Order: sequence, then C-alpha cells, then structure tokens
Amino acid sequence: MSKSLYSLILNDDVVALVDKTARANGMSRSNMIDKILAEVLGYETPEIRANNIFDEIERLISATDSMRYLANSSAYMGSIMSAVDYRYNPAVKYSLELYKDGHLGRLKVGLRSQNETLIKLIDEFFRYYTYLEKNYYNKNSVSEFNNGKFVRVFDYPKEKLSATEVANLITDYVKDLDYLMNIYFNNLGDQELLHKVADAFLTKKGNVPVI
Repeated sequence: MSKSLYSLILNDDVVALVDKTARANGMSRSNMIDKILAEVLGYETPEIRANNIFDEIERLISATDSMRYLANSSAYMGSIMSAVDYRYNPAVKYSLELYKDGHLGRLKVGLRSQNETLIKLIDEFFRYYTYLEKNYYNKNSVSEFNNGKFVRVFDYPKEKLSATEVANLITDYVKDLDYLMNIYFNNLGDQELLHKVADAFLTKKGNVPVI
C-alpha cells in the first residue's frame, strides 16, 4: 500500500492527544493518525490486519496446554514456544513474520539446543517433512533447513480469507508441525517411524487451504 505526504490543519489539543496515544503505542504521529482514520472509516491497513492476525493467533495458542505465545517483538512479528518430547524436553521457538506485500509471511523454527545428536535428528525430520510438503501439500512451497533450524515461506491462499481465517490457518500449520515433530521423536527406533509421520501428515493436511 503506497503512502503520500499530506498537509492538514488540526486542532493543537487534538494533536497533543494523538501524540500522547502514539507514544503509548510506540508509534509515530503519522502512523497513529493513519490508524485512527482507518479504524473510523472501516479500512483494514496492513498494520491493522497484522495486528488482528496476531491477536487471534495469541487467543488460539493460549487455549492450548503445550504451547505458549510470546509478546510481539514488532507489529509484524510474533513467536510461539513449545518443546520436543525428547529427553530433557528442549524448547522449540516458532517465529512468525508477516509481510506487508508479496508473500503472506515467513515462519522460522529454531531448536534451542546445542546437542549434536538432537540437531541431526531434527534436521532429518525437517528433511522428511519438506519431502511430504512438496509431494502431498504444496509442490511450490519454499523452505530450507540446516543445523536445527527450519524456514518456511507462506504464500497467500487462493481463497480470499479474513484475518481470523488466516490466523486459524497459520496456527493450525504451527500446531500440526509441532504435533508431527513429536510423533517423530516419540517413535525413534520404530521401523514404522516414517509411515507414522506420513499418515499423520496426510490426515492433518486433508483439505486444508495451501499456504
């Protein structure tokens, strides 16, 4: 969305209130006025849409027992914490960045561990997960993994979705990935390990819109 410079004549007391509200929200005067006007006119700016998406993701994650939502580090970034069901339950961080234009956003998954064995195992999981995505969910998906980290770019769904629907789709993606990861670690050493992960993946993805 493009922006332009405009000159406005405003009441000094009104501007003082705008500045006070802007400071409280960590925003500039221009962004605050833009936000206020958009809300009054019922227009959803990229910032408002991102805020609505993260608010809904936080609500959905807060309703789970195994995951925790972290405070947003910026208007376009949020994080979720979970843990791998493996020995000392190492933490996994899901960091979501929403884009203003182009792709929908990017998910970065990081394993909080320096254990070489665990990192090798999680990389093998990400390798197989990437294979499943390419073959059974989104052949055009863009992702990469290395050294216990996984990055996945989200495309906009073909369907026109509301902020709430997008939040549900992203949250389900994160929850499903976390669920599959734990199936993998709970079945290490099982000859049917990959079959169990694949079966769970196909069951979860079903008719889910592609991102």
